[in-house]
Amino acid sequence: MNLWELWLKIKLFLKNLNLFPSVPPSTDEHDLQNQRISTRLFILLLVISLTILLLYNSLVTITQTVYINSPSLHEYSSYYSSYPQTLTCACTQISISYETFIEMKYSFHQVCSSFLVTRQWIDYLATFRTNTTTHLDDFRLLSTSMFQALSSFCYLVTATVRNRLSQFYTTRYVSGTVTPIKVLHSQGKAFTSQFILSTVNDFRLSLTTIRNTTKSNALLSGQFTNYYLLGTERSYSGTASIVSKYNDCDCGSSSLCAYQSRIYINSSDLVSLYVSGMYTGCFVVEALLQSDLQCFYNGTCIDDVKSYFMSHLSADSEPLHLSLLVRFSVNSTIEQLLDQLMVEQWNDSIQYENYYSACNPSICTYTFETKNGAVYIVTTIIGLLGGLITVLKLIIPPVVMLLRRKKQATTLNTRFDIQQIHVFMCTVKKYLCTYNLFPSVPPSTDEHDLQNQRISTRLFIFLLVISLTILLLYNSLVTITQTVYINSPSLHEYSSYYSSYPQTLTCACTQISISYETFIEMKYSFHQVCSSFLVTRQWIDYLATFRTNTTTHLDDFRLLSTSMFQALSSFCYLVTATVRNRLSQFYTTRYVSGTVTPIKVLHSQGKAFTSQFILSTVNDFRLSLTTIRNTTKSNALLSGQFTNYYLLGTERSYSGTASIVSKYNDCDCGSSSLCAYQSRIYINSSDLVSLYVSGMYTGCFVVEALLQSDLQCFYNGTCIDDVKSYFMSHLSADSEPLHLSLLVRFSVNSTIEQLLDQLMVEQWNDSIQYENYYSACNPSICTYTFETKNGAVYIVTTIIGLLGGLITVLRLIVPRAVKLVCSSFFVSEEWLKNYIGFNYFVVGEFIFDDFRLIGTWLFQVLSSFCQLINMTISNRLAQFYTTQYVSGTVTPVKVLYSQSKLFTSQFISSTTNEFILSLSTIRNTTQSNALISGQLTNYQLLTKTGTTPLQSLPRSYGDCSCVASSHCGYESGIHSGLTNTISFYVPGIYTACYPIEALLQSDLRCFYDYDCINSILSTIVYIRTRSRNLTALRPSLLVRFSVNSTIEQLLDQLMVEQWNDSIQYENYYSACNPSICTYTFETKNGAVYIVTTIIGLLGGLITVLRLIVPQVVKFSVFCMVKYRSRCSRVTPCQ
Repeated sequence: MNLWELWLKIKLFLKNLNLFPSVPPSTDEHDLQNQRISTRLFILLLVISLTILLLYNSLVTITQTVYINSPSLHEYSSYYSSYPQTLTCACTQISISYETFIEMKYSFHQVCSSFLVTRQWIDYLATFRTNTTTHLDDFRLLSTSMFQALSSFCYLVTATVRNRLSQFYTTRYVSGTVTPIKVLHSQGKAFTSQFILSTVNDFRLSLTTIRNTTKSNALLSGQFTNYYLLGTERSYSGTASIVSKYNDCDCGSSSLCAYQSRIYINSSDLVSLYVSGMYTGCFVVEALLQSDLQCFYNGTCIDDVKSYFMSHLSADSEPLHLSLLVRFSVNSTIEQLLDQLMVEQWNDSIQYENYYSACNPSICTYTFETKNGAVYIVTTIIGLLGGLITVLKLIIPPVVMLLRRKKQATTLNTRFDIQQIHVFMCTVKKYLCTYNLFPSVPPSTDEHDLQNQRISTRLFIFLLVISLTILLLYNSLVTITQTVYINSPSLHEYSSYYSSYPQTLTCACTQISISYETFIEMKYSFHQVCSSFLVTRQWIDYLATFRTNTTTHLDDFRLLSTSMFQALSSFCYLVTATVRNRLSQFYTTRYVSGTVTPIKVLHSQGKAFTSQFILSTVNDFRLSLTTIRNTTKSNALLSGQFTNYYLLGTERSYSGTASIVSKYNDCDCGSSSLCAYQSRIYINSSDLVSLYVSGMYTGCFVVEALLQSDLQCFYNGTCIDDVKSYFMSHLSADSEPLHLSLLVRFSVNSTIEQLLDQLMVEQWNDSIQYENYYSACNPSICTYTFETKNGAVYIVTTIIGLLGGLITVLRLIVPRAVKLVCSSFFVSEEWLKNYIGFNYFVVGEFIFDDFRLIGTWLFQVLSSFCQLINMTISNRLAQFYTTQYVSGTVTPVKVLYSQSKLFTSQFISSTTNEFILSLSTIRNTTQSNALISGQLTNYQLLTKTGTTPLQSLPRSYGDCSCVASSHCGYESGIHSGLTNTISFYVPGIYTACYPIEALLQSDLRCFYDYDCINSILSTIVYIRTRSRNLTALRPSLLVRFSVNSTIEQLLDQLMVEQWNDSIQYENYYSACNPSICTYTFETKNGAVYIVTTIIGLLGGLITVLRLIVPQVVKFSVFCMVKYRSRCSRVTPCQ
């Protein structure tokens, strides 16, 4: 057979091809032609449809998503390098502590590990206690306190960095997806920089608060560096305090006055040595801050200083090394060192491997644009082929018959003939009766077979109609929950969708952790006094000009006004720094949400965040100030203005000086530091008052009096002029009164304490910028659901898709129990006044270390500690409760219990450390400044008869001197009269340089014993009315502590006998409110799935096989025939 014959056969086959033969076969040429046309049209439309489907599925660009299960870091890095824009890996753990992947190392300035801060060096300097000099500013007299201060600063910065770093490490980094390495490194650097900045700022603010309150209260240094005292020639008379001067600067107007330290030749005014870099000033700490260490980089300078001390230094005194300097220089002052926490170098490292391991991504996805694969194209076409062929077979023949119907003969009669209708009906009936969808091949003439085929056709049509009807009704009437997806909607689109679907709209944030700074803005305005002339340098210097002998009254407003307005200026600075520092920290706080927070909810939450910020900032500032006020009061520190004590000399030559507690009306400073009365200006030295300064008060301490004062006088120009008229100099600056119109929150009569209770902020204005939040959240996709009926397109496509087959898932409560002593009778007002209280005003009644003298102070200190600890725990607990627990999935009960135990342990540890550090800072600066206790427990003041300066002599307790250590002390007793004979030692109670130091070394064993308590009370002669029987402490209530536990040991545990934390998992689960849960398990496909899958593929598969198999069989038979014919061919012999 040649090609031409093959072509003719194919041509004939195609010409006569009939896929729609009638049964029985028709001989009518018109019908046959219709069937052939239908066949050709069917093939054409099928080819066109398949071509369109093939081209569409082959050419269309699709976004393909690839899933990778639990990739390693190496795999993640490889994928990220190829798909940085689309790679997303969901973290199994979305909240990771900084400690996991951030490591911070640091090295302090070498001075903190040098001999200059050792006990040997300080003791060596303390040996200079001779009469070889009468100069109060001699370096040898001050050096012990200076290097104690330096040692204290080293301890404080070390403790500060350690405590804050411990808190920093517990901070959680929150991200729902793996953060790329470059981004994590950048964020890590930002975190560490913010940590360093906030730690530095908080330390500086704490130190500044102490410095300013010390200065404002004009506390007297035992070294007489800010005041020196003069006795008078009259026996048993008062002692005058004179403000010290350094060059042209006096300590009354500034605490920063200082000049270079010097060593004098014996008692002459000749200077033998100026100590390079070291300064002497009003307070030891203030002078030290202005000093540098250049002398101690030089061995010769060190030897020169040592040559003026008589004893031998056993320890090595190796100079500091220039080679170890990194950030600082030889000339860096101590203040500059402290401004960097004395840290020479910070080294932070981000360990990405640890972060990735903790994140532990369970699955990663990335997307890319590509074409459909061959498998997808083939399965899609096969899936549609059955339905497509069936639809075309049903539609094409009738359409062709309709278009090519035979023309009827034209009749003149237009009336429709009833006979014709009858004929048509008979034809239709015959067609339906003989319609056969299952003809045999070749067509059968057996009537029984034909009848079976017709019955099969009718049953097929009946079942098909019923199936389609059921599908149509089900898909039309069933109510479905439809989910709509919106990619990267704008804020306007989100708002529109949210207004329509507020209950179901969910938008997943690309960035689930957003800093408050992004969307919260806080503005504030301070009380106008902080920008008025009252806090300017000119006004304070103007008030300081009153340095005359025109009055002998210690409570004259003109004498105290400089310190009062210095205190006011300090408060303005402190609240400004506090708000600035805390706001900086607040802005770095992260807002965590996996989905877009609706605008009303975010506004509500934002208001809660800002309210909590204001409350915690106010509480922390008040707590800091209260701690300083209470320790100042508790140590009975002597004011250089003699506002809380005044001193009296005795008739004996070169004898001791007695301190007498001051009184304001009927209130004495021994029982309360709040005693005060209205400020007054006297007429010269008489007792006649010329002017009462409206709203201003004078009291035991300048700060305490100021807090009770208000500014009403300074809203009145006349009152201001009246005050100014009592000062001789001229005020160059403007003294414009405060304006009533600028008052918002406060009133004219608001006291300074009321102002400070609000951080002196007149008005807070916070705004929530939702646009910024939404932009930072950057939702990648939103979904919302609604109930609806299936649409027409869905119904049609569903039926077509099935047609071929039819045919063929803590509150945390931390209640606390404070040590029983804090709720005992021994910190009550009744005990302090009616039992342990005594007559403060009898001069020389007791020896300075007699328990009857110091007992009240010790229990006042104990009461203060109880108050401070309650405030501390309440404030910190309020902040702790606002901390967010972040988890993307429900945390199992055991894991939550374990985590919560860790959280509460960290809370207790950080709260305790902060309290101890705050107290240590105050104790150390008090000792460093050598501040005199009004009880004269750390210094005794000696004077000769006549107007000569008093001499301060440090007290010693055993072999320990208060100039070398504030911890010196021994057991307190009750003396027999004014002799040194002890009639009764009070078990566990100590006397020391300061009342606070004495209490910290003491324990309460005596107060668990009625006999011991009665022994104490029997020795107190001055007994006031007692209202009820005394109750001793009960040993049975002790849990953590013992009878012999010292107060310092109690404070090291915040005096808390027992913490009880309970985790309420039900509350956590309710708040978590999981919307859906999933779990996976291995199983076989179910019967329903198998049946529906087979039905879905059956139609297309059968159709394809019907088309292919016959042709394959024919081709195979043809090949076999050809092969056999070749094998049987006879080859003739030659």
